[in-house]
Amino acid sequence: MTRRSTARHPRLRQALATTLVAVAACLVAVWVAPRASGTAAEWLRAPAVRLHTLKMPGDGTLALTGPAARAAAPVSLDAGMQFSMAGVVCDVPGAGAVTVRVRTSLDGSAWGPWMETPLEVADEAGVTRAFTDPLWTGAARYVRVAAVAGGGSRPAALKGVRLVTIDPAEDADVVARAVGALRRTAAAVAGVSLVSPASAATSTPLIVARAEWGADESLRSGSPSYAPVKMAFVHHTASGNDYTPADAPALMRGVYAYHTKSLGWSDIGYNFLIDRFGTIYEGRYGGMGRGVIGAQVFGFNTGSTGISVMGTFTEEAPPAQVVTALERLLAWKLSVHGLDPAGTARLTCGATEKFKSGELVSFPVVAGHRDANYTECPGSRLYALLPAIRTNVARRVGTVVVATLSADTPLISPNGDGLLDKAQLGVKITTAADWRVTLRSSGGRALRSWSGQGASAVVAWDGTSGDKRVTDGVYTLALTATSAAGASAGATRTITVDTTAPRLTRATAAPLTFSPNGDARAETAALSYSPAEACTVRVGILDARGDVRRWLHGWRARGTGSYTVKWDGRVAAGDGLTAAPDGTYRFDVERRDEAGNVARKGVAVTVDRTLGFPTVVPATLSPDGDGTSDQTTLGFRLTRRAAITISVRLNDELVRSLNLGVLAAGAHAATWDGKAGSGEYLASGRPTFTVVATSALGKSSVSRGLVVDLYRPKLYAAAGKTTSVGTATRLTFKVSDPYSSKADVRFVVTDAKGRTVASGHPGWRPTGESFPISWTPRSRGVFTVTYRAIDLGGNHEASPARTVVTVR
Repeated sequence: MTRRSTARHPRLRQALATTLVAVAACLVAVWVAPRASGTAAEWLRAPAVRLHTLKMPGDGTLALTGPAARAAAPVSLDAGMQFSMAGVVCDVPGAGAVTVRVRTSLDGSAWGPWMETPLEVADEAGVTRAFTDPLWTGAARYVRVAAVAGGGSRPAALKGVRLVTIDPAEDADVVARAVGALRRTAAAVAGVSLVSPASAATSTPLIVARAEWGADESLRSGSPSYAPVKMAFVHHTASGNDYTPADAPALMRGVYAYHTKSLGWSDIGYNFLIDRFGTIYEGRYGGMGRGVIGAQVFGFNTGSTGISVMGTFTEEAPPAQVVTALERLLAWKLSVHGLDPAGTARLTCGATEKFKSGELVSFPVVAGHRDANYTECPGSRLYALLPAIRTNVARRVGTVVVATLSADTPLISPNGDGLLDKAQLGVKITTAADWRVTLRSSGGRALRSWSGQGASAVVAWDGTSGDKRVTDGVYTLALTATSAAGASAGATRTITVDTTAPRLTRATAAPLTFSPNGDARAETAALSYSPAEACTVRVGILDARGDVRRWLHGWRARGTGSYTVKWDGRVAAGDGLTAAPDGTYRFDVERRDEAGNVARKGVAVTVDRTLGFPTVVPATLSPDGDGTSDQTTLGFRLTRRAAITISVRLNDELVRSLNLGVLAAGAHAATWDGKAGSGEYLASGRPTFTVVATSALGKSSVSRGLVVDLYRPKLYAAAGKTTSVGTATRLTFKVSDPYSSKADVRFVVTDAKGRTVASGHPGWRPTGESFPISWTPRSRGVFTVTYRAIDLGGNHEASPARTVVTVR
């Protein structure tokens, strides 16, 4: 039977994929229809974005030609998958502009036109990179890339160059296309739009939210940072103008994945984006009405908001719908932050490029990216429209009604303890209006409302609905406002009600009894715990009366992972620490959540120094009746009266038990003759002896290992060697003994008549390792070197080793 690979038979692969779509679509149609919200709908809306990074051949450099040399020798690359977007990332070069040129092909033969995009520089969290925004290439697999310098002190080549190809629409291969088709089929059946209409908005512009364009929130990292918004920068993505309305969400997903996975940013760099059809998209996560700091202008991210138009507007003017959308978005955003579109703003430069770090720079409130950095962005044709856009935005601001709803806390804990028992809600409207705030449950049910008239108000919510306290959960407060002219606006805010203290899913201590007496055995006790939710935790030591004797650490933020805290048996005393008296204590794990709910859990441990300092002399015994190491003494110390038993175990099996009765405080010892309880001698092995003391505090124990060694060492040496008179001759031999770590070795050299001519005693040497000796013969002849050894148990070698040395 011959096995055929679908990879070698594309028609078969295509047929299988088509069959997969047809069959699975029918199944999904039945399954999805009642489940189109939640996880299923998220899968339908948000295809996975594939990125593939290719390094430049050789040393990762890309040659730079001068501005006159437009036909730079390109580098050709096979992406290994089908893609529709491509970007370039590299090390930051010197001053001056660089234009990256890219062209693509689907089959490697027919090539599309050259596309040009500037090399930009941006940073986030101190990580500075040079990059291009990703170009929309359409379906392609092969790429040619070149770079042109625009003057300045540019190097001869870009270094660390990587080409990133992006498939944001599941076009990488036939299977991916099949899955994409299945997703679209299922979405159609389920009534879920892959290209969602703009979100229902209560403010002037309609904005497609992140969830609607398919943002994969797992790509984000960290938490958003905020700063007061003083101005707006306008960008273009320089990604080309050939995409369709259906491509726009995929373009958004591609830019988002490129910024997070290829550039290493925490999120998409822009706060807002606008496609060439006038649709506005939410960019960076954190709240469209808030001052979220992006990664869009090198040195001036703090204090600005970034709006990028998806397209290239260097030689081509932006469509009228783009300009209208940009003006509406700016009018709303600037109104939210109380900014004059015709004014200026002063920002402190945070990185040196066009301006010096720390320099205070003035910008128009509506500025272009090129005003702050060395870049052509937002393209000459769009940049030329900014004066008219500022004028039109100023005209629009007068007609915009903006409503904001603030809260002095994102959560409350209405349990009567005086901490976060209620939330103060601030209503602000840019003009006098009739307003209403409605409280709704997570299921959307209206629970309570407040209403009034004017431009501002403060209302308080104490966690009640009617005369009853609501259950823990997330609640939405929705503000709607209508001006006398009929303009409406709105805002929402969520408040979490939390009256439940954080639990622990696990809290254990080991050992439960420990002995911090300095004998290096059970010196510390360790507490291991896992919170059931994120909270702050502090851990202390309580005595039997419940008094805190020491805080092992103060309040620390903890997630849901596993944590360990050790206690060395000391408690606080004045400005220092002292040994805790013997007795019972508790690890106290105190938890506190953001709502101020507190809970404590104790885990008992006992400090018991009754028993300690076990000794074995000798540590190796050889109970063979030869009078050497036939028995050993097992020693220990007591700090109080206790009943003592000693057990000897080998491989976890009890072989001997000694009952010493009740002993007073002090040093004690017992002799063991190497015999098991049956009266027979133990064979060679590594048993452990354990002393158990039962005192007024309970039971405690200490253990120590020893060795029973009846094994006779084996010696190994070369059988013969030839040397010359007067030459220092190197000889090696080895001792093997699995129960002794070292052996006492010696050797003797005899002539042909058995007379001793030399001897040596190297002493104790490690077993299992070859080691040398040296002997210098004084006459010719045949000599014998005999080696002997005694191990730690006093056992002599099984037989001596010999080397015959011929001296010439």
